[in-house]
Amino acid sequence: MAQSPSVLGTPHQRVDGKFKVTGTATYTSDFKIDRMAYACLIQSTIASGTVIEIDQSEAERAPGVVAILTRQNAPKLQALPEELTANGAPGETRLPFQDDQVYFQGQHLGAVIAETFEQAREAASLVRVRYQPGELRTDLLGLADEAIEPRMWGERVKLQDKRGDVDWVWANMPQVRLVDETYSTPIENHNPMEPGAALAVWEGTDHLTLHLSTRGVDLTQKVLASAFGLPIENVRVVCPFLGGHFGSKGFNWSYFLVAVAAARLTDRPVRLVLSRPQMFDSMGQRARTVQTIGLAADENGKLAALKHATLTHSSMIYQYTEPCGSLTRLAYSCPNIQINHRLVQLDFTTPCPMRAPGEAPGFFALESAMDELAVKLNIDPMEFRVRNYADKDEFDQRPWSSKHLKECYDRGASKFGWSSRNPKPASTRDPDGRLVGWGMATAIYGASQQPASAKVSLSNDGSIVVQSATHESGTGTYTMMTQFVADTLGVPMERVRFELGDTQFPPAPVNGGSWLTASVGPAVVAACTALRDKLISLAVEGPSAPLSGQSRTDIVIADGRVSSAKDTSRSVSFSDLLANTGNQTLEADGSTKPGDAYQKLAFFSFGAIFVEVRVDPDLGEVRVTRVVGVYDVGKILNPLLARSQMLSGITFGIGMALMEATVPDMATGRMVNANLAEYHVPVFADVPPEFVIEFLDIPDTNMADNGARGLGEIGIVGTPAAIANAVYHATGKRIRDLPITPDKLV
Repeated sequence: MAQSPSVLGTPHQRVDGKFKVTGTATYTSDFKIDRMAYACLIQSTIASGTVIEIDQSEAERAPGVVAILTRQNAPKLQALPEELTANGAPGETRLPFQDDQVYFQGQHLGAVIAETFEQAREAASLVRVRYQPGELRTDLLGLADEAIEPRMWGERVKLQDKRGDVDWVWANMPQVRLVDETYSTPIENHNPMEPGAALAVWEGTDHLTLHLSTRGVDLTQKVLASAFGLPIENVRVVCPFLGGHFGSKGFNWSYFLVAVAAARLTDRPVRLVLSRPQMFDSMGQRARTVQTIGLAADENGKLAALKHATLTHSSMIYQYTEPCGSLTRLAYSCPNIQINHRLVQLDFTTPCPMRAPGEAPGFFALESAMDELAVKLNIDPMEFRVRNYADKDEFDQRPWSSKHLKECYDRGASKFGWSSRNPKPASTRDPDGRLVGWGMATAIYGASQQPASAKVSLSNDGSIVVQSATHESGTGTYTMMTQFVADTLGVPMERVRFELGDTQFPPAPVNGGSWLTASVGPAVVAACTALRDKLISLAVEGPSAPLSGQSRTDIVIADGRVSSAKDTSRSVSFSDLLANTGNQTLEADGSTKPGDAYQKLAFFSFGAIFVEVRVDPDLGEVRVTRVVGVYDVGKILNPLLARSQMLSGITFGIGMALMEATVPDMATGRMVNANLAEYHVPVFADVPPEFVIEFLDIPDTNMADNGARGLGEIGIVGTPAAIANAVYHATGKRIRDLPITPDKLV
C-alpha cells in the first residue's frame, strides 16, 4: 500500500514557531478570566520550626485585598493515594495546610488574594509570622552518619546493587587503582524561561479547571481530584504551551494547590505566578551529591572492579534520591561492580529530577575517574574506554536493542582530530597564551517508551485534527507529531493541526525521560493507521464506494486522496469520499504501550563527546571553544529538531560544568543566590564557536514503529566530565568539585 513520500527523516521548521515569535502562543499566565483575582504566596522565613501566629491584620487593611488564605480557613485537603506518593517518587506528597510545622525556608503557609498582582504582592509583604525555631539540619557531610540507604528510585532502579565481589578484588589483586577519589556537584535549580504559573477556575463546588504550567496534565488531574475529593472527570487541566521545565513542572507542587484553594475560598478565578526567587524553593532542585569512585584495572587497562558510592540529600518530609550510580553498573564491561546510595534528610526543599537525573552528576564522576585512570595507565582516554566496551548489559544480562558506540568514538575522534592530541598536560598554548586542553567522555541515556493514546478526526473540508494529552515544552512536539500524521495519512503538513496539553484529550505520559516521541508518536501513528483503514473501507466497500471492486492491497493513500494503483483514473479525495458517504467527520483512536522487547533487551542511547577548552593561566577563566558530539539515538525523524535538542543539552552541560550552583546559607537554610544575576546559566556568548553535532542515524529496529530513540537529555550526560577532563589536560589540575570556577584554577 503506497503513499506520499515520507516526511519523516527530513528537516522541518517548527509549526508553532510563528505563534511564539509573534506572541500569540498562549502560556498559562496569558489566560485571562472575568473577575480574575491575583494571589501571592505567604512563605516561611525559617527552615525549621513551628508557626506560632500569622498576623495578617495589616495586610487585611491593604488596598485591593480580597482574602487571605491560611491554614485557619483553607479547605481540608485529602491525602493523596499511594500510587502518587510512593516513597522516593518525585514531587511533594505533603499537602499544604496540614499542620504548623516548617520543614524548609520558603514553605507555603498561605496566600494573599487581591484585585491586582501588585496589590497582592504588597499585602503579602505585610503579613507577619511568629515561629518557634527548631534545630537546623543543613550540613550534608556533618550528618552523613545519620544517612539512610533507600532501596529504589522510581520503583524501577535499585539504589543498592552489586555484581561479583569488589571487596575481594581490592584485598587480593595488585591492580593499578584509582581509589577513594571524591567528586561533588552542588545544588542546582531549574530556571526555565517561564516560571511556575497556575490559574484556577471553579464552576460551582464540584467542577474545576486549572490552567497550569505543567508537563503532566494527566498526573496533575489525579492530584487535584484526590486532594479536593472530586470525581476525576470533573477536573480539567490545560497547558497548550510550556516555557521550558528542565524537570521542575512534572510533579505535585504546593503552589498550584494553594491557587486552587484560594479560588475556592474567594469564589473567583485566581492566578498565581511564581517569582524567579520562588523557583528556587517552590519547584524542586537537583540535590548536592558527593560521590566516591573506586576503579581497579590490570596493566592492560581492563577494568577488574568498580565502586560508585553516592551521598546526597532530600527534605525532612520526603526521601527522593539522586540516582547517580544508575547507569554506572552497565556503562563498561567489568566483572565486579558495587553501587551504593546514601541519603541524608535536611531542612531544604524537596529535590526532584533535573534533566538527566542521576546520569548528569553520575557521569561527571564516572567519566572523570575513567580519565584519571587512563592517565595513570598511560593509555589514551578514548582507547581505555574502547578496551572496556560492554557488548551487552552485563548487570541484567540482556543484549542491547542496538548499540553503535564504537562508531561514535571513531567518528567523533576523526571529526575532532583527536589523534594529534599531545597527552602531556599543560603542553599546548594558543597565540594569546591561553592553555589549550582536549577532553572526551562517553554519554549513555535510557531509551524508554510509555503507554500513550491519541485521537484523529478528519473533516469533510479535508482538514485533520489529532489530539493527545501530551506536552510542548519547547522541544518540538507540535512539529514532530504533525510529521507523524502527515507521513501516515499522506497529506501535507499544512492540512494537519495537532492539539495537546488538555486532560480532555486521550491520555499521555508526563513529558520527561526523553520518551515523549517514542511514546506518543506510535500512538499517533496507530490512530492515523486506524483512520486510513476506515478511509479504505469507505472507498472500496459497499455499492456507493467510488473504488468498489478494487483490492485493499492495491489502494494508494497519497496527497489527500484514495486511489487505485491499478487504475489511476479511479481516485477520490478525502473530502469527496466523506461527502459521497454522508459523513461530516471520520474519527479513529489509537493506543500503544511498550512491547515484550522491553523485557528481553536493554534499550539505551549512546554518544561520544569531545571538547576543547582554553584557560587563562592568570585569571583561571575557562572557555569551551570547540565541541564535537556524535550520537547513536536510532532513527533521526527531524534532523533540525534533533540538532537543536543536542545543542541545548550540551549547552546545559556547559552550564553545569562551569557555572551553575545554588548556594545555601548553612546558618539559615536560605538559598542566597536565588536569582539569575548570581545563579549563572550559559548565554549565547558561552556557546562555543565550533559546534559539531552528528547522528549515526541507524534505526533501532526493536523500537516501536520508526526506530527512533529519545534524545535531548543525553546531550547533558558526559559533557561536564569532558570539560573537566579538558581542563585537566590544559592545566594539569584535576578539578573534582563542580562548577569549575576561576578560583579553583588560580
